[in-house]
Amino acid sequence: MAEEFKKRQEEIQKMVLDFELKVKNDLDFYYDSESYEKIVKWYIDNHKFKFGLKAVEIALSQHKFSSDLLIQRANIMIALQNFSDALSSLEKAHSLNPTDDNIFILIGQVKIILGDYGGAIEILKKALNISDNKDEINYQIGLAYQAKKDFSKASIFFKNAIELNINHENALYDLAYCLEITGELENSIRYYKKFIDEDPYSEYAWFNLGNIYLKLKNFSEAVKSFEFAIAIDDEYSSAYTNLGEAYIKTKNFQSSKKSFLKSLELDGPSPEIYSCLGRVYYHLEDYSTSINYFQKSIKIDQLFKKSYYGLGLCLVALDKWFEAIHYFKKAYKFENDNIDYIKSLAYAEFKVGNLVSSIELYSKGLSIAPNDIDLSLDFSLIYYESGDVNRSISIIKDAINENEEESLLYYRLVVYLMDAGKYKESINVLESALSLNFDNHEVLFDFVPNFESQSALIRIINNYKNNLK
Repeated sequence: MAEEFKKRQEEIQKMVLDFELKVKNDLDFYYDSESYEKIVKWYIDNHKFKFGLKAVEIALSQHKFSSDLLIQRANIMIALQNFSDALSSLEKAHSLNPTDDNIFILIGQVKIILGDYGGAIEILKKALNISDNKDEINYQIGLAYQAKKDFSKASIFFKNAIELNINHENALYDLAYCLEITGELENSIRYYKKFIDEDPYSEYAWFNLGNIYLKLKNFSEAVKSFEFAIAIDDEYSSAYTNLGEAYIKTKNFQSSKKSFLKSLELDGPSPEIYSCLGRVYYHLEDYSTSINYFQKSIKIDQLFKKSYYGLGLCLVALDKWFEAIHYFKKAYKFENDNIDYIKSLAYAEFKVGNLVSSIELYSKGLSIAPNDIDLSLDFSLIYYESGDVNRSISIIKDAINENEEESLLYYRLVVYLMDAGKYKESINVLESALSLNFDNHEVLFDFVPNFESQSALIRIINNYKNNLK
């Protein structure tokens, strides 16, 4: 079978060379439309779009009424990002072959790219009346509504597609995305389970149910769902990858490693799977192996920011702060509004004494994510350790205004107020902290070694504890 395929490819390549020679020598020639389609397809498959365009123009000069050649021309124009011209070719093809599903879908896709969502929806709804491929048409209408940011209507059409074809993987995936946006993710579990009851051997349904559990942070159920998907299809590489992610969340790092390695075995190397392996070896505290996988990831894709960030984390664990800064900066350069990158780089700059850079980064982070507790706690610590306790107090008070129910902020404020000699205020703040979360009061002992000597505050904690009994 492989030999037959190779022979066919050699025949097509010979035809392409013959075509090019005739064009070069400006000879008169003629091919039937099927031969032209093979020649043009070869150019498209080999990403030689300008040569393909020349070939299809010659083909259309000899076969003006070939809808297939017009579709090929449109595909080349899409690849060249000439979408209006692509649409013109598709509309000609549609007039010649008004019942072709593929033409309807391509017109809809191009109209979406051009921002004509209404036009895309209109033509795709016409296709619903005549097409036998109704699951795919419903899915494409859903994509148009999703591009329009009408996620509720998009969900309706994705559900229609799934009801017609439970194994429509893309519809299952995009439905989960829309339900997350509209805040209906938790309610959707019943919906997916209904489909699983109808077809318990749909690996795609189990896989997407697992993804929903992942997003809802129900990691144990996510693990079960991905394991069911794998039981149905033991070569489902995406399920192994996501199972690895779920295992990381449950801190089952050895099982996570096995899942990622199985995905690597099935799909081969990629920056994503190498980065996943780097992450799990980081959690296993095998930093040299982790670094090796992150470097392999970057070797494939030098723009893969997650791996630069992972390298930075490994170097922090090895107490190599200057080297860590280099990689955190790389990740930050690719995504300068990522809060994790900002926090890690800001703290690393602080650790090597670059206070100005650190302060700038923390300030930027808080402007992006004022509700991020860790940002405020770490930022305030810089000023505290630099002796500016009043600035530390100000940062924490601002954070409390954004997060009035977060007890850790109140406990940190107690520490800063004590240091500033504001004991009465610190007692009032401590009472608020205890009422929000009594158990978290232990952070005071971690932060202030001689906290036990603060008799007034200790008395308040003991009294509060006795009242809880």
